[in-house]
Parts: sequence; structure tokens; C-alpha cells
Amino acid sequence: MPGCPVRQGRGARLGDGGLSSIDPTPASDDSRPPHLVLETLVREQRARLVGALARWCGDIQLAEDGFADAVERALATWANGVPRAPESWISTVARNRTRDIVRSAERTRTRPLDTTDPHPSVDLHPDRDDDTLVLMLACVHPSLDRAVHAPLILQVVIGAQTKDIATAFALPQATLAKRLVRAKQKLRANHVFLEMPDGIPHERVDAVLDAIYAAYSIEWLRVAPPAAIDLVTEHAIHASQLLLTAVPNNPEVRGLAALLLYLHSRRNARIKDGVLIPTEQQNPADWDHHLIQVAEDLLRVGLRAQRTTLPGSYELQAAIQSAHASRSRQDGDTPWETIAPFYDALVLITPSKGAAVARAAAIAHATDSPTGLRILAELHENDPTLDAFQPYHATRAALLFDIGAVADAAHSLARAIALCTHAPSRRYLESIQPRTSFSA
Repeated sequence: MPGCPVRQGRGARLGDGGLSSIDPTPASDDSRPPHLVLETLVREQRARLVGALARWCGDIQLAEDGFADAVERALATWANGVPRAPESWISTVARNRTRDIVRSAERTRTRPLDTTDPHPSVDLHPDRDDDTLVLMLACVHPSLDRAVHAPLILQVVIGAQTKDIATAFALPQATLAKRLVRAKQKLRANHVFLEMPDGIPHERVDAVLDAIYAAYSIEWLRVAPPAAIDLVTEHAIHASQLLLTAVPNNPEVRGLAALLLYLHSRRNARIKDGVLIPTEQQNPADWDHHLIQVAEDLLRVGLRAQRTTLPGSYELQAAIQSAHASRSRQDGDTPWETIAPFYDALVLITPSKGAAVARAAAIAHATDSPTGLRILAELHENDPTLDAFQPYHATRAALLFDIGAVADAAHSLARAIALCTHAPSRRYLESIQPRTSFSA
């Protein structure tokens, strides 16, 4: 099944998968070809089914292997017809495969595998979204290095391929694969119990937030094929919604859920004819206004609630995106005077190169280009590594063009183009002419 990321583990193929316990009569009402039914199931239900299996067997890697084996068996078996309940079929085969692996390999287990326990499958619990949330929480367990949280969520929860994750984090595939295997082994060795805690610790919530955002915004999405982009972005949004249901009163959880919806609402306007269109130049008619309204409602509830804390990073970023979205109601003008103070607050809470450069651009829009250039000069003086940061050069070139410093602007623009690895962004930069304002 092309593009269907199912086998991430060691690929055990033990036992017969317990097929005798499944009704062999294919009687599904789904008229689609079997491979499309299976591809959709893997895409939409993988995390929940792996989570349910992991809760039963206590081992994430083992659950992934069992699920992968069940999917591979389905590829061959469903050619003759899709079973009545495809999810139940996969769930049952995966459970029996896992039991066979345990018995054959005599694995050391964190707890006894009680084969009489009911499997938390789609048959018994059709809405077990908490199975996915359990996986997310396991991926950010305190015993794991924080650097592995996002890659682990990408692989285990979202189902991205190891080679793509390695590209995203600029790591050799073999190196990342070893880190992910070690992380799963550590969870098993530390007897991490894969169940939903009564109360999710604040630090675990923060770690999940950071990992979900990293999954949505990782660099490889800028060069990945459309199917991979859809897989990761949709699952990241779904993960943020699941977390919101678990901790609905956490302002930052609400902020992230809103932020991802704002960003996703502009997916059809972001690139035209292979060229990046900056947010302030996009046609609001191309935006998904339903998603924007949902995001607005989420953000408004959080900001209006009685609270003792100031807005956090994700709330501020969502507020910036809300201001951009308001352009559809304000005669096409971006409210830079509103956006700039949000960036002032953001760089104080979570300082980063990207936020600092974006702040300079916003202030320049709200005031004048010389002010923005002075801020950029101060940033570069304090952090010479900006020489290798493409948005810095793109923003500087725009502001230099605005004041008529064409030669210096052309030099900065050439540097920005040389550093740009995103083809649509590069095409946009190459289209810039002197004295034309543009945004990084």
C-alpha cells in the first residue's frame, strides 16, 4: 500500500495471527477497493489501535509490530473482500500476533500478559481516543530525553516514516532509529504503565504541546510530498484537539489548538503556481473561514476566562494569527499596530531567532523601515549566527528596498536566496524587484 507507514519496528512475523478466530466472510458495506479501505484505516486509526494494543501488552514497540503484521496480513487477505468490521479485524489479528510474539520470543515483560483480559479494541470501545492520548503521554515521559519527544510522537502517534523524521531533524536515519528504539526500551525497562493518569502533570502537558507543535512545523514539511504533509498536519491538529479534551482549562493547550487551526485555515492560499504567498498578500477568500471561526472561539474563551497567569507562547502566537485573520474583515489591511506588541511579549517569553526577526518586521510595518533595520542590526550584533538565518536576510532585504538602498538590498536578497531550501519560498524571493516590500 503506497505511502502507508505501518512497519516502524523490527517486523516480527511469528505465529498465524489467530485468523481462525475471525469471521472469514467478507461482507463489508464499503464499496471502495480493499487497498483504499486499508489505507484509510491506517491513516485515521493507527494511533488509536496501536495505543489500545500498547495498553493491553504494556510495550509500545511490541504493539507497533503487532499492528504492522496485521496490516501486512490484511494486504494479502482483503484482496478477496473487506471484512464486515475492518477495524475489529485489524485489532484482533494484531492482538493475536502480539500474543504469538510474546510466547515465541519469551520476551521479558514489565507485567504479565493476561490473555483472558478483554482487548480494548474498537469492538468494545468505539470512541477510545484516550488510547491515542496515552501514547502521546508515554512519548514525553520524564525518563526520556526531551530531544526525542517530538521524533517519538511523529513515529508512534502520527505514523511518519523514520527516514522522513531523520530528514526533519537533520540526523542520519540509522542514528535516529537507534534513539527511537532506545526510548521505547527505556519506557519498558522503567515499567512505564500505559494508562491515563487521573491528573496529567503540568510538565507533561507542556512537553506534549511542544512535541505537537514541532510535529506540525518541522522543516521537512516544506519539502515533503503532499500526502506526507496532510498526514502529519492533520494528525498534529487531531492530537491538539485530544489534549484539549483532556485538559480543557489549560490556556496554552487552548492556544495551541487555536494556533494550528489558524495556520491550517490558510493551507490553500499559501502557495500559488509553485510560489509562496506571504500571509499579508494572500487572498482571504482562499482561507477556510470555518476553521478560523473555530480558532477564534477557542482563543476568545481562553483570553476571557478568569486567570492569574499572563498569556503563554502558544496563546500569543494564536493571537498574532487571529490579527492576520482579521484582515478579511478590515478592508484587506493587516493590523500591524496590533501584531507588533504581541511579538514584543513573545520574544520575552520564548526568545528565538524567528520571533525576534518577525518582531523587527512587524515593528517596521507598524512604524517605518529604518526602525526595523535598527532592530535587525542590534539583533545581529548580539547574535552573529543570524548570518546563516534565511529570514533575517529576507527581512533585511525588504526593508533596505523600502528605503532605496538597492545595492545592499540586492546583496541581502541574494544571501536569502542562497540559504533558502524551500522551493516555493525561493521562487518568491527570486520574483522580488527593487522597492517592492515583502515579508519573510
